[in-house]
Amino acid sequence: MKTRVLAITGGIGSGKSYVSRLLTQHFGIPVYDCDTEAKRLNTESEEVRSQLEALVGKEVYKADGTLCRPVLARYLFASPDNARRVNAITHPAVARDFGQWVLRQTCPLVGMECAILFESGFDRLADSILCVSAPHDLCLARAMQRDGASREAIERRMALQMDTAERERRSDYVILNDGHDLTEDLHLLLSGLQTRQSEFTEPTLTKERITKY
Repeated sequence: MKTRVLAITGGIGSGKSYVSRLLTQHFGIPVYDCDTEAKRLNTESEEVRSQLEALVGKEVYKADGTLCRPVLARYLFASPDNARRVNAITHPAVARDFGQWVLRQTCPLVGMECAILFESGFDRLADSILCVSAPHDLCLARAMQRDGASREAIERRMALQMDTAERERRSDYVILNDGHDLTEDLHLLLSGLQTRQSEFTEPTLTKERITKY
C-alpha cells in the first residue's frame, strides 16, 4: 500500500509546527520537518558539505565541522541568484532524504512540514496539502515571542514570504489556528483522508474552521 503524504505549510507564526506536533502526539502520524532535516544535512551530508564549500568557500564551515550560519546567510542574502544556487544544493538533498524517510515508515499516512512548500517545489511530493493560517497580528505576536525579535524584524521576514491568500489558494485544506483546540478539526480532516484503506476522499469538515478548495 502506497504511503500517502500530507504536507503542512503556513506562514511565520501560523502554528504549523504546533499542528505537526498534534498530528504526531494525538494521532500517531509521523511528520518530517524539512527545516530541521535541512540543517542536519548541511552538516552531516558529505555531498552537501562539498558543494557548499565549493560554492561559498571553506569558511562556510567552522573548525568543528558545523555550519557557519552567518557566512552562509551573508552569501544567501547578497543576491537572489546566490539564494537559488544554495537552494539547488539543499533542496534536492532534502527531497532525497524525505523519500528515504518515507520508505522507512509503516503508517499509511505521513506528514511533511515545510514553510516554503510551494517555493521549493516540494508540493509535488505531497498527495494533499494543509495550510495552517492565523490572523496577521496573532502570527506576529507568536513569532516575536518565539524568536525574541522586534516587530520590525518579524514584519520584514513576513514581507518576504508567499502571500497568505496565494498559499491558501494553492492548498487543498486550510485550518484556522486562532487559539482554539484544533484536535477535533484535525480528527475530522484525518477521518476523511484515511478512509477506504487510506485512499483520499472528501472529508466532512467544519466549514468555519477548515475549508476545502
